[in-house]
Amino acid sequence: MASMILAVLLLAAVSPAALEKSCDAGDAAACDELGIRLRDGIGIRRDEARAADLFRKSCKGKDKGGCADDARALAMGEGQDADTHAALPRLEHLCKAGSGRACGHLGDLYARGIGRPQDAARAEDLLAKGCSEGDGRACTSQSSFALRMGNRKQAEALGLRGCELGDAAGCAQLGTFYASSNDLLRAGVYYARACEQGSARGCAGQGVLLIDGAIDPVRGRELLQKACDGGEEKACDRLRNLK
Repeated sequence: MASMILAVLLLAAVSPAALEKSCDAGDAAACDELGIRLRDGIGIRRDEARAADLFRKSCKGKDKGGCADDARALAMGEGQDADTHAALPRLEHLCKAGSGRACGHLGDLYARGIGRPQDAARAEDLLAKGCSEGDGRACTSQSSFALRMGNRKQAEALGLRGCELGDAAGCAQLGTFYASSNDLLRAGVYYARACEQGSARGCAGQGVLLIDGAIDPVRGRELLQKACDGGEEKACDRLRNLK
């Protein structure tokens, strides 16, 4: 599992342009990582339709992560019409075959009640399995689930694990978690970390803290603009209200 985590972290450090070049050259893992960036707005403007195309390409190249992300996008209807009847059996098969990412995605769908009736116990088991297999997004999703269940301590621990595993969305979520408890110092640390990894949501959170705290309004505006350019609509709204 350590080698898999290292591979994920190394890919996360590659620029979108370099990922696109590698994807075009037939690197299925690079196609998947670029798709994730486009889906989440990590260092590049969100484009769910293009992300879905890249996930399909990655899966055709036999990348397990790409297949899991492809099935999730199909279930969610991201960049395409939703088809849970086709997507969920694929995720279940991948999860049973040892894909932590597929288990995490499947757990998230059970938590939301998408394609299956909501099942909190099943969702938690699947998310925990994905997280234990080293999938940062599964840890982040499990953190959100724990927070909804009122378990802030567990939510914090899982969010930290997701962030440490390279999930920029997990770092941004931690920023929001700490901001909600008025721990603005740690909120700023994790928003900044997410922003450095290319998360538009992280840049937006950091920008708001700098403006609302009168720490550095100029830099705050720059970060909100960066988040807006990355597809974070709330950042765009905040910028319009500042003018």
